[in-house]
Amino acid sequence: MMNEKIAIIYGTRPEFLKTFPIINEFRKRNEDICIVNTGQHDTLLTEMENSFGIIPHHRLSVQSLSFTSSNLIAKLIDEISNLIHKENIQKIIAQGDTFTVLASSMVAFLEQRKFYHIEAGLRTSDIKLPFPEEFNRRVVSLTANVNFAPTELAKQNLVKENISEKNISLVGNTIVDMIEYVIEKENILVEYQDFVFITAHRRENIGQPLKNIAQAIKELAEENPETQFDWALHPNLNTRRIILDTFDKQIPRNINFTEPLSYLDALRKMAKAKLIISDSGGIQEEAPSLQKRILILREETERPEVVTCNCGILVGSDIEKIKTHFNLIYHNQQEYIFESDNNPFGDGKASEKIVKEILV
Repeated sequence: MMNEKIAIIYGTRPEFLKTFPIINEFRKRNEDICIVNTGQHDTLLTEMENSFGIIPHHRLSVQSLSFTSSNLIAKLIDEISNLIHKENIQKIIAQGDTFTVLASSMVAFLEQRKFYHIEAGLRTSDIKLPFPEEFNRRVVSLTANVNFAPTELAKQNLVKENISEKNISLVGNTIVDMIEYVIEKENILVEYQDFVFITAHRRENIGQPLKNIAQAIKELAEENPETQFDWALHPNLNTRRIILDTFDKQIPRNINFTEPLSYLDALRKMAKAKLIISDSGGIQEEAPSLQKRILILREETERPEVVTCNCGILVGSDIEKIKTHFNLIYHNQQEYIFESDNNPFGDGKASEKIVKEILV
């Protein structure tokens, strides 16, 4: 039987990070695949592709400032559908919970192509939290030929939703593969300098929660003048305004606000930090591989494994919780070093297992 043509489709930076190890694995095996960037993220994603030597076969232009979410999904479905017919794609791979993944899975189902979902089974208890990602990932699981679950808990979430076990494969998280690849390639050392790395951008934190978070960091910086606090701001102007207004032009000398960082720069910073404070889902997954503890600026996480293994602590936007847990961890070496042999996200061989299964 003739080999079925495979497409890997991504549209955002986080998706690229987790699909790159799979692309790399296909390359190692000299397998021909069609790489598609839908263009949900623009310049930042192109810079990342360049830094990892990836030139997509197709760049779709789906994003427009005037689009609603519904417009974007409609455009994605239209463009992806045209592409798979033009290229005669039979197998589609996509990662995560974005509109790119949702549209890819819908096209695959409606056009009767095989769909492979990377990082399947992440769940919160509320379909609107995070919005719209929780909806996207629940829908995608319904029709995927293989749901590649990153953890046992993710697998069990799928089983509870009556997804057949023959459509689930437990492989680990490809972010572990990615970090191992980058650390080796870039010769990055894991250190514990007197330094904290911070990000905060999630939709549910915009408003009073973000004011509280900024207030907590301001107080911690004032109370720990020898400690450097590096806060990588999000491009969203609204989040920046809320954060900077909280400081009211009185920014402690030991707080350094930076522009958004490239993946490599962010990884370098996290690798040398003593502690990470963030609401990012991706950073929660990266922390165990970098042997760092993380204060999670959320009330609930769809990655509870990071909490169960004692790498992460849910502090939400509670000023006292943030400060209390910072003080418990930061000044105690037994607390701030996370033993990476307890990594709940796998052994760094996820992409190998995924590619093997797709090529069957």
